[in-house]
Amino acid sequence: MFINARFRPKQILLPAFLVTVLFFMISAQTFAFTNLINRSIAIGTAVGGANTTHTFSFEFPVTVNIGSLMFEYCTDPIDSITCVNPSGSDVTGAVLDSQSGETGFSIVSTDQNHIILGRPAADVGPQTNSYQFSNVINPFNKGPFFVRISAYASSDGSGSWLSFSSVAASINQSININAEVPDILYFCAAVAIPTNCSDATGDFIDFGTLSTAATRFATSQFLVGTNAVNGYSVATDGPTMTSGTDQIPGLAAPDVRRVGKPQFGLNLRANLSPLVGAEPAGGSGFVNANYNQTNRYAYVDGDVVAQSLGRSEIGVYTVSYIVNINSTQPSGVYNTTITYVCLAGF
Repeated sequence: MFINARFRPKQILLPAFLVTVLFFMISAQTFAFTNLINRSIAIGTAVGGANTTHTFSFEFPVTVNIGSLMFEYCTDPIDSITCVNPSGSDVTGAVLDSQSGETGFSIVSTDQNHIILGRPAADVGPQTNSYQFSNVINPFNKGPFFVRISAYASSDGSGSWLSFSSVAASINQSININAEVPDILYFCAAVAIPTNCSDATGDFIDFGTLSTAATRFATSQFLVGTNAVNGYSVATDGPTMTSGTDQIPGLAAPDVRRVGKPQFGLNLRANLSPLVGAEPAGGSGFVNANYNQTNRYAYVDGDVVAQSLGRSEIGVYTVSYIVNINSTQPSGVYNTTITYVCLAGF
């Protein structure tokens, strides 16, 4: 500020004297500061009361000599208003995780709502500066809070600031999203399963009249899939074909069909002798050894015929059955009920 003043002293009318005019100049120096620009705060989580990270970024618009930075948490951004710490906010244990741009800072002091960084003073030019703090406790209450950022020539945040601005953040109501995946075992058995269990049809196979001159054969299917971590197993439950006390023996070990010899068996493969069956389709399960040999059949009540070792998409298995008899097979109506039992290893 420049002030100019002039006064006129009383003139003495003496010829030997000149009129004297005196000038007084009084000066005073003003203090100016700059606003920080391109400033922001990024918080790790907006949940109230959470222990998280706060990252500040900003630029100095002109070159200034900076020795310390202060981050002050308040309910209001305006410096002329007394700072009130947002309820629950606590930066006492804040840790300076990283810094970029203007570096060399370390934490000088902290309290509930202040963090002061200091270093030997040095010129700071226009550039992006970033400082990340961890172990920061968010305010409890929903809504905005503010952090006043000020820069000082001193190394401890004392004196008048050279630059000042505020950033705003907000504590939000969290939205909890919950979902549960149940234990799933998808299984069905039928004579035919065209696409899925909803269109499975049939529970009866008729071999008709058995003959010593030809093999009778037929198929059924089962479908299985699971999210069980230990997979699934599918086992048979039911005797071989019987008529009263008479029976057609099941094949205890895999064997080819033998026309004219009593045998009942099945496998889960596509066969050429006779031409029956199909390969397993889909999923990650597999057929167990005794039932996985093309043109060879077996049947033991309770055997596991297919399984998976872990989670499996839906797969379809086709079961091929054969029946043969010899000339001494007692007459009668032979039948059996085979139930396929599927267990999952959750």
